[in-house]
Amino acid sequence: MIFSLLKKAILIAIFSCFIHAKAQPPEVEGKTWKKVTALSDEFNGNKINENKWNIDPDGHYELNWLGRPPALFQKESFGIGDGYLSIEVGELPKPVEVRNATYKYHGGILRSYKKTSVGHYYECRMKMNKTEMGGGFWLCHKGTCENKNEIDITESVGVLTDLTHKWAYDWDQIMHSNSIHRGSACVEQVRDQKKMTPPTKNHERFYTYGFYWKSPTELLFYLDGEYVYTLTPPVPFNQDLILQFSIEAYNWNPIPESGSKVATASKEDRTTLVDYIRVYELRD
Repeated sequence: MIFSLLKKAILIAIFSCFIHAKAQPPEVEGKTWKKVTALSDEFNGNKINENKWNIDPDGHYELNWLGRPPALFQKESFGIGDGYLSIEVGELPKPVEVRNATYKYHGGILRSYKKTSVGHYYECRMKMNKTEMGGGFWLCHKGTCENKNEIDITESVGVLTDLTHKWAYDWDQIMHSNSIHRGSACVEQVRDQKKMTPPTKNHERFYTYGFYWKSPTELLFYLDGEYVYTLTPPVPFNQDLILQFSIEAYNWNPIPESGSKVATASKEDRTTLVDYIRVYELRD
């Protein structure tokens, strides 16, 4: 473990001039950025800090989504090693029935206990797994019937198949962001969304995804420290939201019944790695 962490530190130092040096919050005149410890983690320990992060899908104080069938979120999917948070997907030993839904596979979701809002910068360096499952870095809350909002900083999947819906032809090589005023019995769902194409497939290398919540109506997004686009949410986003990282199943990229990467790939290919999550707040 010590050797692995030392090797990681050396590699970071070597490549910082063109990777980590760029991936920093944008300068704001007259203000400085201060890291929010309760929302940041380098994942250098030997276990997940469960005082900071909740990884039990049904154990959070506000959110209790168990995952989109057929993939169940579970604590056992998580690990810490070599300075990375890992989320392993795979096939369950046997299908399980939970809340009238059948689950055959597993993923995972990490949620913050501390909430966050306007005036923060969010950054995550991660490498997607190489399976049909995916997900990413996002914020949401329980909200009310009239007011449920979500910000997806990045979403992608590891691989596509012949079953992938045609509109998702590029979701294995994408940075896709959403600002969603979620639908309910009270309101119709509306969103603003944008995407861009990174240099490689999402599972081929680490990317650093950034988001600056500049104001309730200005959401700025970054890839490897470079500005890529701005979203204008359909309603002002000024609520306190919960920070999340999830690896899940999507109905538009179905897991094949036989021969799927989720069921047959190596553990390495079935694992998403998170180098760090960092959140900063502006100070005068």
